[in-house]
Amino acid sequence: MITIGDGIHNFADGLALGAAFSMSWQSGLATSVAVLCHELPHELGDFAILLHSGLSVRKTLLLNVGSAMVSFISMYIALSVATDLVAQQWIAAVTAGLFLYVGLADMLPTIIHVSNNRPWLMFFLQNIGLLSGWGIMLLLSLYESKISF
Repeated sequence: MITIGDGIHNFADGLALGAAFSMSWQSGLATSVAVLCHELPHELGDFAILLHSGLSVRKTLLLNVGSAMVSFISMYIALSVATDLVAQQWIAAVTAGLFLYVGLADMLPTIIHVSNNRPWLMFFLQNIGLLSGWGIMLLLSLYESKISF
């Protein structure tokens, strides 16, 4: 179930990347940074869960790489479909909805039901993590057009 869910999640990531790169390379780069920021902890968590369930490191890596390849397939789909503005807007709406669903249905219950000896410390750390993520997204959205090399 984790690999299937991760594949669906990676499909949405690929759609977002494809639509963003079809708009401009600056938008694609900003979206790539945002996807990297949320995928790194997500994939590490999936890796830990699969290892804890008894799978070998090799099988866990193969499952993670296999689910990650789905994002390349959906990125190519989005690049070929998102040639006009309406398609880009639809892809952006679908991927935003999927990201919100994953965040609310998966991450929020996990955050709420953490048992710890120091609940205020956990509350503080969780909020620092959420606020830093929102801050990164805000900076990316504000300065996306000013990215240059």
